[in-house]
Amino acid sequence: MPRAALCRRNLLAATLAAGAAGGAGAQSGWPSRAIRLVVPFAPGGLTDIPARLVAAHMSRTLGQPVAVENRAGATGTIGADAVSKAAADGYTLLQANAASNAQAPALRRNVTYNPLEDFTAVALCVISPFALVVRADRPLRSMEDMVALARREGRVTFGTTGPGGTGHIFALMLTKATGVTFEPIHFPGDGPAIQEVLAGRLDMHYAAAARPHVEAGRLRVVATTGADRWSIFPEAPTLLELGFRGADLYGWNGIAGPRGLPASVVARLNAAANEALRDAEIRARLAAAGLEPQGGTAGRFAEHIAAEYARYKRIGEEFNLIMD
Repeated sequence: MPRAALCRRNLLAATLAAGAAGGAGAQSGWPSRAIRLVVPFAPGGLTDIPARLVAAHMSRTLGQPVAVENRAGATGTIGADAVSKAAADGYTLLQANAASNAQAPALRRNVTYNPLEDFTAVALCVISPFALVVRADRPLRSMEDMVALARREGRVTFGTTGPGGTGHIFALMLTKATGVTFEPIHFPGDGPAIQEVLAGRLDMHYAAAARPHVEAGRLRVVATTGADRWSIFPEAPTLLELGFRGADLYGWNGIAGPRGLPASVVARLNAAANEALRDAEIRARLAAAGLEPQGGTAGRFAEHIAAEYARYKRIGEEFNLIMD
């Protein structure tokens, strides 16, 4: 059986096994206390924004607080690792995302958890392309300008959310394609990286939640990712349009729990998350940040994680990006 198919089968089996393992263990009174939702990045970025919006709505639906806890570091793996080791009782959850649950496990040898076996998928919350942004008062309006800057200065500093994350991959792609250096500078999340761009200490960052800064005239978009132009920045070309092969990466995140989460708990969490993602106010606030609400079944999220994990395995092989 091909490796990708085996990975998908393992993840789906783990999700289904939660039902068998959890039928007897699930408490009929769940939830009887506060639920902790771990966001493995700093406040204010792609993963944190939807987590806080959805968690607040889920608190009302479930009748218990769903409290967001930021545990940033190591491309999201510190928070993810903690959740993978937590009790499968529904009181510790993860805002799983592309970095912590696909990229880092695919590209780093020192990640101790398996994203396909050590988590129970609950619900995909959002997806989003990325905008490549610079400070608006700088004379940088295109990728051609960025390449020219790198030739003059010897490099362009490019913000990432950690080694092996999307930004790191983009920096390697751009360096390989242009022949100039896009140097990855690692941060614990989008928020701190954007602040460094605004302060003039970082040349460029990729971001999903840059819309408020762009509309306020503080940041400028020079290109976007994804297969098509982004509806909120239609004037900006995609990297694919500009000839950067394979640059259709996008961000995503959703709720997951430790392996073996009871089926009854998964069902209630999934229903509460989907109710939140249907809320008109939440959808409007996500859209304002440039995030596209998703929802759907736990199985759909399990399949999504498996496909993304396989994609980053391929990228790691192409760019020799397997790290300790």
